[in-house]
Amino acid sequence: MEYKDLVNQLKESYRSIFAEQSAAGLLSWAQTKISNPAEIVSPTIPFIGKGYFAQGKKILLYASAENLAGYNGHLDDDGLAINRHRWYKDHVERDFYPWVHIAPVTDGSLLIVLCYICEQLGIDMPVTPKEFVEAISFANFGKFSIKPVKGSERNIDYAQSKSKLDCCMPYIEKDLEVLKPDIIVMFQTMYSAERSEIERLKGDAKLILLTQINARTVNTNLKRRYALKDEAELSPVIRDWYDSRHFNKNKFTNRTHTNFLSVFTYLDEVLKAQK
Repeated sequence: MEYKDLVNQLKESYRSIFAEQSAAGLLSWAQTKISNPAEIVSPTIPFIGKGYFAQGKKILLYASAENLAGYNGHLDDDGLAINRHRWYKDHVERDFYPWVHIAPVTDGSLLIVLCYICEQLGIDMPVTPKEFVEAISFANFGKFSIKPVKGSERNIDYAQSKSKLDCCMPYIEKDLEVLKPDIIVMFQTMYSAERSEIERLKGDAKLILLTQINARTVNTNLKRRYALKDEAELSPVIRDWYDSRHFNKNKFTNRTHTNFLSVFTYLDEVLKAQK
């Protein structure tokens, strides 16, 4: 099946599931449109790299839950919203890390993590972030953003809310059915909440489970438990991606930038435990 056909297949599946859930009132907690508050913002299919299916190992990366804090209505257009990661990658120009509407991918943190994992597993991958994302697929595991409390722009993660994650599982099932990944990288919290379903759906895919990788966990958890990796031990590609000229978004600056070196030691332990 052609790449475009697979994208369209996922779109149609998502539209069908979304219509059924909306009609059943299962998504009353999800972000609504500004133009029509009676309608919920469409979930988006994963970003599918144009070289994803040509890779020797097909890799699917799941971030946490979608976060539309401060939503300004730009996704009220269902046609844009349903494949927004691809739309932003193709329409918003950035020098280094591509803008794909998933913060930990756009700021580089999860891309560095995944690139490092690929290196350690001996998987040959492109050496620039823009080319790298075209060789993988990624999405938020939580397909919807929680509707904010009136007067607040604070978004609430629901990584451990099984009732809300249950609403996301039909979409996850379609992701795995169409993308057929060989490796799935995701957060332990999401896996723990939906363990039985993920195990049922993943087939022979290898699971790599991680803790959340953000400024708070780097500074309060990983730095305390894992030594800072010697930057000289990193490959030239990882050193370039980690360079503060590029990797300076989402609070990964100064002390946090240095402490991020503990993430590489943590990843060494994760991969060692799986051998």
